[in-house]
Amino acid sequence: MNISFPQKFHVRQNVALSEYTSIRVGGKAAFLSEINDQNSFIELFQFCLQENIRLLTLGGGTNVFFPESGFDGLVAIIKFNNITVHADDSVTAEAGASLSALNRVCVDHALTGFEFSSGIPGTVGGAIYGNAGAYGRSVSDCLIAAKILTPKGKVQNVENNYFHFSYRASQLKKNGAILLEAEFQLQKGEMAEIKKRVDEILALRRKKLPPADVATAGSYFKNILDEHGNKTAAAVFLDAVDSKQTSVGDAAVHQKHANIFYNRGHATASDLLRLEEILKQRVLDKFGIRLKREVMYIE
Repeated sequence: MNISFPQKFHVRQNVALSEYTSIRVGGKAAFLSEINDQNSFIELFQFCLQENIRLLTLGGGTNVFFPESGFDGLVAIIKFNNITVHADDSVTAEAGASLSALNRVCVDHALTGFEFSSGIPGTVGGAIYGNAGAYGRSVSDCLIAAKILTPKGKVQNVENNYFHFSYRASQLKKNGAILLEAEFQLQKGEMAEIKKRVDEILALRRKKLPPADVATAGSYFKNILDEHGNKTAAAVFLDAVDSKQTSVGDAAVHQKHANIFYNRGHATASDLLRLEEILKQRVLDKFGIRLKREVMYIE
């Protein structure tokens, strides 16, 4: 692909995507640019639109992997990450802000309502895209407004109902719009109580999840929802089919959690997909349940 990008975008060619995913799996991106401010990103998006270049945005890369063939287009790594606290106890965060940074700001300002995010990796943009959550709450519960970039390159201000949030899903997965920044409504609380809850959640996560330096993409399959919307952890079914004893190549299920795949060193997308199929079939055969992937595989 012979394309001349404006120098201001600092586009690099043939960049290993394994360096930008937490599970360290993926071939090369034809082009990659790390973008530090919203205006530059909007300009880059509009340039790609005009030149008919496929563009993918990526934040922390914590729940995604790519094929060995890589990505035939431009991957934009979102780095703009400002966080602003307002007088009405709302907080605005740019898409590239990490959830951990936003969580710390809430604690520092004694704002409650975001404790559930403690220990969840990734960025605000990715969290809203996939309606991230834990312990009975999701980002959709406190999001009140956002600024997005439409698929036609127009900036638009929207409210919560625009996103049509559901379990681990939002309208962004369907319409191709991209989050630029989000506003969350929180409430004043007691700092000591907020810190205590955050510490409790972090302790729970440390107990049941792999250490932070293990190359994983988080929970691989979505939890199971019954007809009443009640959830059963996918790990319950995966434990019952001996997932922790299963591996394909260097892709394996971690011993601490039946629903977390990890890279033992040189895992490929093919390894992960084969491991996925094996476990899906076991669960289907034993329980009649079809597991659905939560981690995103981008071809």
